[in-house]
Amino acid sequence: MAVWTVFEPDEAKDNAAPTLARWAERVVFVREKFSWSSILFAPLVLLRHRLWLALLGYIVLQGVIGVAIAALEPAGPVDLLHLLPNLLVALTLSDLRRAKLRWRGYEELGAVVAPDAESAERRFFEGWLAGAAARPREMSFAAPLQAPVGPASLAPNPVLGLFPEARGR
Repeated sequence: MAVWTVFEPDEAKDNAAPTLARWAERVVFVREKFSWSSILFAPLVLLRHRLWLALLGYIVLQGVIGVAIAALEPAGPVDLLHLLPNLLVALTLSDLRRAKLRWRGYEELGAVVAPDAESAERRFFEGWLAGAAARPREMSFAAPLQAPVGPASLAPNPVLGLFPEARGR
């Protein structure tokens, strides 16, 4: 089973009134995983996901490693040092994608556990639609992922802790 982080687009930037279908098409699922393809093809993976700043950082890091190898002239198999940036990309690709989405104005809605992308989408939208049926018929796209927090949620039992009732002294 894989974990997928769900991101919602910021509809406030759009001029047109958002529709449910348009909103659902723009929801993004990012899988939390180690990127095996980045071990050998890190620049291509960064280009595929349009992570331009990460690609620039990758190129700079490869240049620094090349200059350090040329200046120090170490003995042994130093060509493996060029795989260190690839390993870094493989480990942090999901984080880089989430950071890009946040920078572009997407909001994180939560996480879904599913074996593949189609199942993750189905689970998320089924849960969202079940929560939407309980809400009033307004155009609110935020999924109810947790219980409400605040004074209204504490009204029935205002005492926190292990004591059953409040006693004034």
